[in-house]
Amino acid sequence: MSRPSSRKTRIPFWLLRAVAFYFQRVGHRAAMSSGVALGDLCRLLLRSKRRRVCSNLEKAFPHRAGTVFLKWTEVEVFRHFGRMGAEFLRFPVLDERWLREHVFLENLDLVRECLSEGRGVLAFIAHFGNWELISKRLALEIDVPCHVVTRRIRDPNVDAFIRKHRAAYGGALSLSSEDDGIRSILRALARNEIVVLAVDQSAGPPEGLPVPFFGRLAGTHAGAARIALRHNRPLLPAFSCRLPCGSHRVRFGPLLDVASDSSLPEEERVVRLTSRLTALVEERIREHPEQWIWMHNRWKGIPS
Repeated sequence: MSRPSSRKTRIPFWLLRAVAFYFQRVGHRAAMSSGVALGDLCRLLLRSKRRRVCSNLEKAFPHRAGTVFLKWTEVEVFRHFGRMGAEFLRFPVLDERWLREHVFLENLDLVRECLSEGRGVLAFIAHFGNWELISKRLALEIDVPCHVVTRRIRDPNVDAFIRKHRAAYGGALSLSSEDDGIRSILRALARNEIVVLAVDQSAGPPEGLPVPFFGRLAGTHAGAARIALRHNRPLLPAFSCRLPCGSHRVRFGPLLDVASDSSLPEEERVVRLTSRLTALVEERIREHPEQWIWMHNRWKGIPS
């Protein structure tokens, strides 16, 4: 079921197109600088988001509260997402040469291995690095449709713009988790296609399960674990990371076999697998904490 919108759209299509036009017309270096400036501006104007970033960082790294590290991370989080937004809007002009020179793939053979079995690829990501680049870069290597399971953005104009932009230039089609998500996922897998789910967003019952995240329980989407266990499909981690030079590394794997612990009750297996996926996400975030979406209310509904 769709979440009712609590407010009318605030961003008109013409403005979205104008911003995209600007980022596509300037050079890449200028676009990245503009993205940083946009991130800094959002940090100054969106005070509630800045407070949440600070609060979440202190929850995740309590021993570093009040340190220069957390202050630097807070600033870099907004700058990272400014850069990511600039790159996403530049997708129409990021050609094959740029992608091959700036987005490096590791363990691509795991994707091919899954497809060779004819059962599709069930992959999971986090809102870390530039996750939108994963499908765009993968499309150069594998001619198989890729579907990204997403939740609708409250602003319908922004939601429609992102979905159309992703489909036209990002190498992936969007599946709404609110609209027959499970059946659509299974149909795509049956066609031997790629399905990508994010596993790092807050979710309450019945969709979500409380599992540890940075030492605190966090309500977590368990859809990826449920599908993998009920349909006996391996899960493929796919994480993108921005490198200091400005390029990106996309790392696939290791492939997670879900056939173990089959004697346990299903719900306990779901909890264990969801915890395992969340632990992998946390590992990546600890490597580069400035590249995760700390403005998300990750511990929503869970007592501190």
